[in-house]
Amino acid sequence: MIIKSHVRGGHRAAADYLKSVGKNERIRLVEISDPDAKDLDEAFRNMWAIGKTTRAQKPLHHVSINPFKDERLTDAQVRQICERLEKKFGYKPGEHQRVIVEHIKDGRQHFHVMWNRVSLTTGRPVWPGHHWNKSKQVAREMEIELGLKRPEPRRRKKLRRHLARRNKQPRRLQAGKRTTQPALVSTLRTVAREFKAAQRSVAIPMRAARPMCVASIPRRFSIFAPKHPPNATPVEPTPMPVLTERHGMSVEELIAWAWENRRSDILARFGIYVSFGL
Repeated sequence: MIIKSHVRGGHRAAADYLKSVGKNERIRLVEISDPDAKDLDEAFRNMWAIGKTTRAQKPLHHVSINPFKDERLTDAQVRQICERLEKKFGYKPGEHQRVIVEHIKDGRQHFHVMWNRVSLTTGRPVWPGHHWNKSKQVAREMEIELGLKRPEPRRRKKLRRHLARRNKQPRRLQAGKRTTQPALVSTLRTVAREFKAAQRSVAIPMRAARPMCVASIPRRFSIFAPKHPPNATPVEPTPMPVLTERHGMSVEELIAWAWENRRSDILARFGIYVSFGL
């Protein structure tokens, strides 16, 4: 069973909502506590007339009682739930006007209860205080007493749907994500340990660079870098035609070949100074 609670104003809209058929299949008036009211309109007008004498902008308290579709509540059970709610909210019996209406929608029964928060004896509004939590407490208590079903918690429902979707899809190993396969985890950890041990024992040389053209050379190694870096002996550049004719390549191909084969001497001829090292 689900019980929802909120404080509201607007007696006319509340009356129209409770008595309008709309998508409901059937509407039935269960109770009007005000003996002077003959119908819902008159009951809500009396509520508003009493609430208007105070500074309360929202004198009405609306609660919806929703059992499961295969469950049915009697009028006596609904009144028992309302009395428990009144006790939780701090409404003294007989001092607050109350209206109960039954709606049937898609074959499911639910009830709407409306209270006037203004007391008939003191003339002051009573604040229910954390009424949304109190309504949940009453729902859990009445489920045990009346033998009703308890709804599945929202977190558990989300987890169940997530597990159902995950079981339908094949398990894949993704980068940066953990896997539940113990054998694969053990293999990956072993490879990682061996790789770290090899790094500590052997000096790994710099990886070979891929062929690069002049446009893709980093800026620090490009023709915009200073021709003679600090503490370097200037090298007389060889004319480009001589180099290209000697190797049978164009300028771009020669620079890319020299970069791939780590020929810093040839790169220096074009004003590109770099030390490959180990």
